Amino acid sequence: MNDATLQDRLERIERRQNLVLVLLVVPYLLAAAEFVSYLTIGIAGTVALVVAYVGVAVSRRRQQNAASR
Repeated sequence: MNDATLQDRLERIERRQNLVLVLLVVPYLLAAAEFVSYLTIGIAGTVALVVAYVGVAVSRRRQQNAASR
């Protein structure tokens, strides 16, 4: 296999891992919301989503900068 094929496979594996993580985390958040108020869990979830979004944006920007060099 060449490098591009392996990179594509790695990216697909990473996307699957992210999907599995999301599918595992959501039920735990709902269970935690039963013990803590839904408002608190909503705020924490929103903060986590913003942090994840920023992390993805920074990661992609770094990849673009590395590819342009």
